[in-house]
Amino acid sequence: MIVCPACRHANDEEAEVCARCGGSLEPVPLVVARRAAPKVARPIEIPPPEPPSRWRAVALLGALVAGLVGAGTFLLLRPDPCEGANFSSPTFGYCLSVPEGWTAEPARFGDQVTLDQFAPPADAATVIVDATDLERGVTLEDWAGFVRQQDADAGLTPGPASETSVDGVPARQWDVTATSDAGTSYRMREVVVVRDEVGWRIALSDTEEGFAVSSVVFERMLDSFRFR
Repeated sequence: MIVCPACRHANDEEAEVCARCGGSLEPVPLVVARRAAPKVARPIEIPPPEPPSRWRAVALLGALVAGLVGAGTFLLLRPDPCEGANFSSPTFGYCLSVPEGWTAEPARFGDQVTLDQFAPPADAATVIVDATDLERGVTLEDWAGFVRQQDADAGLTPGPASETSVDGVPARQWDVTATSDAGTSYRMREVVVVRDEVGWRIALSDTEEGFAVSSVVFERMLDSFRFR
């Protein structure tokens, strides 16, 4: 049986034309259109990054070495703040020149407080150095007011405060007088300063008679005082 490709009529095997439509039933070469190959997305070629220039690495290394050398040179060549001083505190960050004939030793107050104390061996003069960590934002005026209040709480009457400086840092100073139970008159000069959120108190005390001499020595100590 041959099915007419035109009208879909069934014809005998021997038929050469379709019995219904008369269309030729001769086989003809079948031409099949070539199937187009599916389009394949070509991968996007990203060129590899160029290797960094060796000169760039050399430049970065050179800059790093130069920075380290510069920092080391600064540390080696910067002036030593304690040059010429004969005392560097093991407790606080400062140094100064102790007057000839004076001693330097720790002074313990209670179980927790240790200060630096300087004194001549035979006289009543004494210099005390103390440093206290402060809260952020505490000013020199705040610190001076606190110390003066401590004096008042101890029964002392601080005199008028005046401006001074310690190692170039603004400071305040005032005198306090007191009389012992034995009737001896004493005078104390207090100097307070704030630096890097640390409150410093440097105080001279001596008898009224010896204060004029010891205060001159005290001024020389303050002139030699250097923060480390």
